[in-house]
Order: sequence, then C-alpha cells, then structure tokens
Amino acid sequence: MRLWGKVKGTEYDYFIVEGVKEAAEEEGGEPLPEPRGTGVNKFVYWVTNSPLEDWEQLPDLRPDDIKNARSIKYCFSGDINRQIYTNPFYFATEKTYLRAQIARI
Repeated sequence: MRLWGKVKGTEYDYFIVEGVKEAAEEEGGEPLPEPRGTGVNKFVYWVTNSPLEDWEQLPDLRPDDIKNARSIKYCFSGDINRQIYTNPFYFATEKTYLRAQIARI
C-alpha cells in the first residue's frame, strides 16, 4: 500500500492510498468487464478526509463509468457520497467520479 496523493475539495480534501487486493469481491452481482488485477482495476483505492478517520474503498470501474466521467466537469466537494448534479446528467456519486478521475492519471 502507498500514498497515492491528495485531492483538494471545496469543503474537505481527499487523502488517497493505492493498494492491491488479492481476491475480487462481487459487488451487487453484476460481473465487471475487467476483473480486479487487470486494466483500470489493477489497483484498489481507499479514500478519507483525514488520515485519522476511517478509510472507504472506492468502487471498481466499468467502461461506462469512465465514459460518463469524461463527459462532465465537476469540482470535488469532499463528501464521498454526494450525488453529482451536472448537465449532462451524471448517474453516480462523487466516489465513482473520483475513482474514474484517478484512472485517467
């Protein structure tokens, strides 16, 4: 595990760490096109607003997540569960958008 970086938000900042998880856990029941350990899901990312608080794992990505995130511009708020309101409409929360932005770098 290593420190990936810090992302500034309008209310809070995000501290992000990158690591590897051995076995993929099924989330929701829908299989991922790229299983964990390959492609954009090679690494797993955890995020927090303060290193002294609990860390939350960011979701694995699907191709639609990346495509939709590239179609909008949004300033991070610092609330990982905040719904994003943009035009065109974005159907995910800030955690999926953050994970898609990490994949672009």
